[in-house]
Amino acid sequence: MRVTLYQLEFPAGFHVAPHELSLDETLPTIPADTLFSALVSAWERRGGDPSLWLSPFLEGNPPFLLSSAFPRTQSHLLFPKPLSFQPSVEWKEVDFLPKDDFFLAAQGRIPREVPALKATWDVEQIPRVTLDRVTHRSNLFYLARVRFQPGSGLWFAVVWRNPSHPCGSFTFKQALDVALEELSTTGIGGDRTVGYGRFTFREKEDDWPEPRPQGFGVLLSRLWPTAHDWERLPQSLAWRFVEVGGFSYTAGQHVRRKRVRLVVEGSVVPAEVRGGLADLTPAHFHLHRIWRYGLALLFPWEVDHGD
Repeated sequence: MRVTLYQLEFPAGFHVAPHELSLDETLPTIPADTLFSALVSAWERRGGDPSLWLSPFLEGNPPFLLSSAFPRTQSHLLFPKPLSFQPSVEWKEVDFLPKDDFFLAAQGRIPREVPALKATWDVEQIPRVTLDRVTHRSNLFYLARVRFQPGSGLWFAVVWRNPSHPCGSFTFKQALDVALEELSTTGIGGDRTVGYGRFTFREKEDDWPEPRPQGFGVLLSRLWPTAHDWERLPQSLAWRFVEVGGFSYTAGQHVRRKRVRLVVEGSVVPAEVRGGLADLTPAHFHLHRIWRYGLALLFPWEVDHGD
């Protein structure tokens, strides 16, 4: 399958909270659903119609599939360790695998040694002060920020299904390029007004194998299971949920979204699982629907079911 790999560098780091209103914690990754929402917002800021972007995804004909953004070193793209890959106790604390090791693990082969990857990022606690509007008393709090070593950062994959599908007067490949350029200058995540979340990027093409129709795949995105998917998920080799909530800034206001449970990256699920977009529109909000991306981007898991 045709894949475009986007490699990002964050000069000032970024803050992506793992939990709602979590300021003193941050993920070292950017989940696919967060990235997708940010791209749609960036597309709208450039004058694009978000409904034209969302329509093919809602109709079950997505022009592309999006992975989460994972760490990368200067020389390695890091993939999430499959949850079913535990060959020995030495691998228990490993969260990410270099590309070559990940490909071996997905084929049922054990890499020669446990990867000893030098930490390419640090989490810093940045002091912040707010003033009470009435009393003018100060309140100190801390904001977590991820900072990467020079030359390191994140990467994500786009698996193209129909890059020439129209998105207004653009193709979807052109629309994605426009949105990504806008997002790189405005930033992603929290505290963007001080430069957090801004990035530079470059892209390159790659080819990955397709999952077998009756086989399994490793999730490289978070998955929102549809009713059809729920019939197959119990057959998964390893899976785990995360519950997410939070706010959407839309129509000049912050709207609390409904909470939803998503299957996490690294889960090994049946290849027939597709996922969808979850409707998280709260009952009191009527201007438009609020969607959360949850389509499955799967890398083939070639290990025999009995292994």
